[in-house]
Amino acid sequence: MYIQNAAQGPVQELSYLTVMANTAGKLILKVLDIEGRMAKTVEAQINEGKQQLELNMADLRSGMYIINAFCGDMFINSFRFVKQ
Repeated sequence: MYIQNAAQGPVQELSYLTVMANTAGKLILKVLDIEGRMAKTVEAQINEGKQQLELNMADLRSGMYIINAFCGDMFINSFRFVKQ
């Protein structure tokens, strides 16, 4: 499983991830603020193949965040975004 791309640009309420998976599994996204504090955890069941996930970020305050993506306990990717 890997994240093919993440929506670029500032996030207001929704963000999107394109995920490609060889097998079904659970994707865990840990959203951290810029100081490393956990802001939110999102879990999604992923099916085999390519799919787009909609992430609701409306509950986050404005600022910079880092998303760490995991498949079970295995780290997949990390990326930053700005919440407006």
